[in-house]
Amino acid sequence: MALVERNEELRALGGLYAECTRSRGQVALISGGVASGKTELLHAFADRAVGEGALLLVASCSRAERTLAFGVLRQLFACPSLPGAVAADVTRLLRGDDVDAVPAEPAAGDPVSIGWAGARVLDGVCAALLELAKDRPVVIEVDDVQFADAPSLQALLYLQRRMRFARVLVILTEWALPRPTQAVFRAEVTRQPNTSHLRLAPLSLRGVGELLATQLDPATAGALAPVHHAVSGGNPLLVTALIDDHRAAVRAGARPADGQVAVGQEFGHGVLACLHRWESGMVQVARGLALLGDAGSPVLLGKLLDITSDSAAQVLDVLEMAGLLDGGRFRHPVAKAAVLDSLAPADRSALHARAARLLYRDGSAADEVACHLTAADGVDGLTDAPWAVEVLRHAAQEDLVADRVDLAARRLEVAARLSADDDERADITMQLLRVEWRRNPSSAARHLPALRVARAEGRLSDRNAVHLAKFLLWYGHTEELAAILADLAARSAEREAPMAGQVSLVFHWLAFLYPPVMAGVPHPNNDAPPALLANPWTRASAMLDRVRVGGPREEIVTAAEHILQSCRLGEQTLGSQLSALAALVHADRNDRAMHWSDALLADATARSALTWQAVLGAMRAEIALRQGDLPAAAETATIAFGKLSATGWGVCIGVPLATRVAAATAMGAHDEAAALLRTPVPEAMFQTQFGLHYLYARGTHYLATDRPHAALADFQRCGELMGGWEIDLPTLVPWRAGAAQAQLALGNHEIARALMAEQLARPGCEGARTRGVSLRILAATSTSDRRVALLEEAVELLHAGGDRFELARALLDLSHAHNTTGDCEKARTVARRALQMAKGCNAEPLSRELLPGRDAEVPEQAGRRPQPTGMETLSEAERRVAVLAALGHTNREIGGKLYITVSTVEQHLTRVYRKLNVTRRTDLPAGLPRQLLTASDER
Repeated sequence: MALVERNEELRALGGLYAECTRSRGQVALISGGVASGKTELLHAFADRAVGEGALLLVASCSRAERTLAFGVLRQLFACPSLPGAVAADVTRLLRGDDVDAVPAEPAAGDPVSIGWAGARVLDGVCAALLELAKDRPVVIEVDDVQFADAPSLQALLYLQRRMRFARVLVILTEWALPRPTQAVFRAEVTRQPNTSHLRLAPLSLRGVGELLATQLDPATAGALAPVHHAVSGGNPLLVTALIDDHRAAVRAGARPADGQVAVGQEFGHGVLACLHRWESGMVQVARGLALLGDAGSPVLLGKLLDITSDSAAQVLDVLEMAGLLDGGRFRHPVAKAAVLDSLAPADRSALHARAARLLYRDGSAADEVACHLTAADGVDGLTDAPWAVEVLRHAAQEDLVADRVDLAARRLEVAARLSADDDERADITMQLLRVEWRRNPSSAARHLPALRVARAEGRLSDRNAVHLAKFLLWYGHTEELAAILADLAARSAEREAPMAGQVSLVFHWLAFLYPPVMAGVPHPNNDAPPALLANPWTRASAMLDRVRVGGPREEIVTAAEHILQSCRLGEQTLGSQLSALAALVHADRNDRAMHWSDALLADATARSALTWQAVLGAMRAEIALRQGDLPAAAETATIAFGKLSATGWGVCIGVPLATRVAAATAMGAHDEAAALLRTPVPEAMFQTQFGLHYLYARGTHYLATDRPHAALADFQRCGELMGGWEIDLPTLVPWRAGAAQAQLALGNHEIARALMAEQLARPGCEGARTRGVSLRILAATSTSDRRVALLEEAVELLHAGGDRFELARALLDLSHAHNTTGDCEKARTVARRALQMAKGCNAEPLSRELLPGRDAEVPEQAGRRPQPTGMETLSEAERRVAVLAALGHTNREIGGKLYITVSTVEQHLTRVYRKLNVTRRTDLPAGLPRQLLTASDER
C-alpha cells in the first residue's frame, strides 16, 4: 500500500531522529484508528533511518504472543544487523542464565512492577542498547504496542527513563483507543518530557485521490475519489479494497457509472480484516450494531451483548475513527452485510431473538420488533410467546397496508409457527392464505387442507368461513361449499351489520357465478336496515340481484358506478368492484367498464398485486373484446393469463382463455385458437359462469372453422346450463345468437329465426350492443325485403354500443343486402366502411372477404346494371360441391355424400374456382356456406 498524506508525520519523525543524533533520546507514540496506515509509516521511516546509517531494531506485537515474556525484546535483538556478541549477551540475559529467574506475568492491573530479578534483566538489556548507541544512532520500532507482553513494556519504560542523553529513538504505534490494560503503560510513556504523541487522522478526500492515482489512471482516480472517500471514510485499507472491487467490475464488463462505486467482496473482506485486528469485543459490538441497525445505541448494545454501555460507546468510537461508521451507522450496506454474515446462523438467530425481546420491552415499533422475530424464526426461546405472535400479526397488517405482501406473508408464517393456540393458528392460516393468494394462488393453495380441518373442528369464525367458501370456489374444490353456506345461513340472525353484509354478498356472488352450489341452500335474511345499504357489500348484493333478473339498466349502472367510486381497491373490496364491473358489462356500458377497469388495473400494477393484476386484466380483455378491439383483447388476455400458472387460475381460467380464443378466431388465427383450446381446464369450471364463456368461445371457433355441429352442441349446452341456473341473460352469454348462426350454416333458417326472436324478447336485451348483434343475425334469417331495414338498425345500435368488430360484420352484411336489392352505390360505400372497420380491428377474415377483386357482388361503376356474381353463376351441383369443400371435406368424402365420382368432384371444383376467382380450396371465403345458402333461399 502506498504511503500518502503522511508527509507531516514523516517530517516530525525526521526531526526527532535529528534530536537523537545529538544525544537527546526521543520517544514517538503514534496513535491511529484501525488500519489507518501506522505500519506503512513505520516502514517508510525505517527505510530513511537505515539510509542515514542508523541501527534499526523492529518488533511487531500480536494478540497471540501477549503472554510470551520478553517476546518483544526477543524480536528486537534478533535483527540481523545487530552485532553477534551483543545479540548473544542479551539472549543469555533473556533466558535467565545470569539471573535467578525470568520474571513472571505481573498481577492484573500492575504491569509496572516486575520484581528485583526482572529489574536486573532490564538493566542488562538497557545497558546493551545504550552501549550500541555510542557507535551510531539506534532506532527501535514497535508496532501495535497494545499487544506487547508486560515484561517487554517494562523494558521499554526502563529504557525511556535512561536514554535521555543517548542516541536512541523509540517509535511505538498504538490504536487511538488502546486496550484498558494499556492505560498504565500509556500514562507512563506520555508523562516523560522526551515523548512526542503523533495522531494519524483518516485520509482526506485529497489523500484518497492520491492513493487512487498510484494504482489507477488520473482521470479515473479523480472521478472515483469522492465516492471512495465517502464509502471508506478515508481508511487506507478500505480504499485499497475498493480499488480491487473496481478492477474486478471492469474485468467483468460492469464498469461503474460516473458518481458510482463498485462495492463488492474485497470491501467486505477489508471490513472484517479491520475488525479482527482489535479485541474480540470490537467484532461483537460491530455485529450487534449491524443487527440492531438504527436502534443500535450504546445502551441497547450493552444490554444485547452483556457489556457496559461505556464499553460499547468506546468501541463505536474506534469504529468511527476507523472509517467503518459514520454517525454511528455503517457507511455502506456491504459492510453491514459482511459483518452479519460472519455470524454463525444459530448465533445470529439467538441474537435476533434477544434483540426482539429488548426492543419489545422498550416499546419499539411493531415493525422493528417483527424484523428480529422473523430473522430469529426457529429459536426455542420464542415458542409459546403470545407477545411475539401479536407483534408479528400487527406488523403484517401494517405491511399489507403498505403493499409489502412478501414481508407480510413471511411474518404470518412465523406467527403461525409460534402460536400455541389452535383457534389463533387457524385464523393466522386463513390470513396467510389471503395474503399469499394476492401474489401467488398456486402457492397459497397449500393452506387449504389445514383450513378444511379447522372448519370441520369448528375453529373457523364466520368471517373465515366466508373466505374459505370463496377460495374453495376459486380452486374448484366445491365439495364442501354447500355445507359451509348452510352453516352460514343458519347463523344469519346472530351477525352484526358489517359481517352480515359480507356474508350476503358472498351468497349473491356465488349464486351468480356458481349457481349449482346454491341449490337447496337458503339465503340469509336479506331484510337489511337502511343503514346497512351504506356498506359496499350490501350494495353489491342488491346490484347483482337486479342483474340476475334483468332489472332496469339505469339502476344497475348507477349502483355499479356508486360502488366503484366509493371503494379503494383492496382485498375486502375486490369482490364488490369486480361485481360492479361485471354489472356495467351486462348493462352494455362497456365504455364505463373500460374506464374503471383501466383505473383499477393501474392501481393493482402500482401496488404489485399480481393476482389482482391478472383478474382485472382478464376483465379488461373481455371488455376490449366486447368493444371489438381484437388486438388489445388478445394482448391484454395473454398478459393476464401469463401472470398466473394454469393451476393458479383455478376455475377462473375460463375468462382469459375464452377471450384469447374468441379474439384469435375473429382475427383468423385458427391454429392459435385450437392450441389454446388444448389447455387443460378444471372440470369444475363448467359448473360456473366462467365455463359458459369458455363454451361460447369454443363454439365460435368451431363455427369459424366450418364445424357447425360441434359449435351448435357448445351453444346449446350453454343454453341448458343458463336455463337451469335461471340466469338466461343474453348480455352474459348470447348462446342463442351462436346457435342461430350454427343453424344458418346448417341451412335451418326457421330455427335460427325463432332463436333470434326469442333472444330479442329476453330481459336485458335492450342494450345497444346486444340488440344490435341480435338484429344482425335475425336479418340473415329474413327475406331480402326486410334485411336492409334490420341491418341498418343493427349498424346504428352497434355504432352506439361501441363494438367495432360486430359493426364491421353488420356493415358487411348490409353491403350484401344493398347489392341484392340492386343499390350498388350504397353497397360499395358500406363495403368500404366495413373494410376500414375490419382492418382497424385486425379482423383478417372479414378484411379478406371485403378486399377489392374478392367482392364480386359490388359492380365497379355506379349506375351500371348489376352483373351476375360468381356465386350466382354457380350451378346447383357446383353449389353443393363448393359448400362441402368450404366445410373441409375431401374430394372423396364429397363424392360419397353426393353419390358422384371423384373426377366429377374435381371438375365441379375447377369451375367453382374459376367463377369465384380463387386458385385452391383454402382460398374459398370463410362465409361461403352461409352466402350460398342465403342465395339459394332468395331464389
